[in-house]
Amino acid sequence: MLRAILVDDEKPALDLLEKLLSATGHFGNVGMFTKPDEAVEWLKKETVDIVFLDIEMPVMNGIETAEHIMAIDPGIDIVFVTAYNQYAIDAFEVNAVDYVLKPTTAGRLGKTIERILLRRGASVGGREYASTVPTGKSRFHCFSRFEWICDPESPVTVKWRTSKERELMAYLVHHRNAFVTKEKILEDVWAGSNPEQAVVFLHTCIYGIRKKLGSIGCKHLLEFRNNSYRLEVSGLWCDAEEFERAVSGRKAVSPVSIDDFNRIAGLYTGNYMEEDGFVWVHEAQEKFKDAYIGLMKRMTECYLSMKEPRAAADCLRRALEKNPFLDDINEILLKVYADMGDRLSMVRHYKQFTKLLQEELGIAPLKSTVQLYTRLCSGNVDEESKA
Repeated sequence: MLRAILVDDEKPALDLLEKLLSATGHFGNVGMFTKPDEAVEWLKKETVDIVFLDIEMPVMNGIETAEHIMAIDPGIDIVFVTAYNQYAIDAFEVNAVDYVLKPTTAGRLGKTIERILLRRGASVGGREYASTVPTGKSRFHCFSRFEWICDPESPVTVKWRTSKERELMAYLVHHRNAFVTKEKILEDVWAGSNPEQAVVFLHTCIYGIRKKLGSIGCKHLLEFRNNSYRLEVSGLWCDAEEFERAVSGRKAVSPVSIDDFNRIAGLYTGNYMEEDGFVWVHEAQEKFKDAYIGLMKRMTECYLSMKEPRAAADCLRRALEKNPFLDDINEILLKVYADMGDRLSMVRHYKQFTKLLQEELGIAPLKSTVQLYTRLCSGNVDEESKA
């Protein structure tokens, strides 16, 4: 059963939608709000699967409300239910699952529910979407190097006619589920090229991508609307999307969930598309790297609470592989080595860190790091700094 809330400033509209959803048999608790800000505050404490949103509402409209909801939990599906069709592009820019025009009918709502269940691998009328929809076989890998594997059982990557065709597909996956204007694509992927030739190249690459998608029955996933392109990957699997959903969600790293987060961390085989050299990917690389380091910190804390210092040390070393200059992580690793009684590793790590700072940045370790190391060497681990 799915949990949903409905947000609409008109009570009759709420009552009708609640009645239609309840009749499908797929929804358990259905909450209703006439004020968007109250719904947002409620979601900070409660978990739901789907939010049905009106757009034209006073104080805070539906698009703004969706942005707040995505900030709370990117895993929540958003469905806009509105009497106005001019907001469709804005709606899909916040990764809406669907855009339903009022008056809502059971038939139209049924299509929305099938789409939601498809995304979540649930069943409708006895059919298991996860096992019957061909798109479920495709996998996009974005960490280290961009690859598209159409069938995991035969993990052969898609062959590209040109490097630009491959880069455009990576770009569309990067902006997955959101429309990107043709001008923006040309600016990012064909920067510095002759404008007229660039448009020809874009159309040629789009044709090639559509042909590849069509070969697995997914041609419809690449849309063109209002001079913009969007690749809908809701039914596909993407390592970056799964990683981002896990690390930005509200699930705590605990002894119960640590194995799940280990699996998520394993998706990060390298920095985001780092081997590809795409100019437009730098900002995302830093974002994902910071998220990975943050995950390693959270996992370290969990392992230390479980009295597993070796696993904690491994997480810290993995974080330092991505950024060896982080003072706080280096200090924690020194403490962990000391707690393990591994004086040799502690001394070696401190010397290596000191040498790295001097050779790469021309600086010495922080005063706090030096004082910590001195205390650890003397055995006074818990002694407060006299500085």
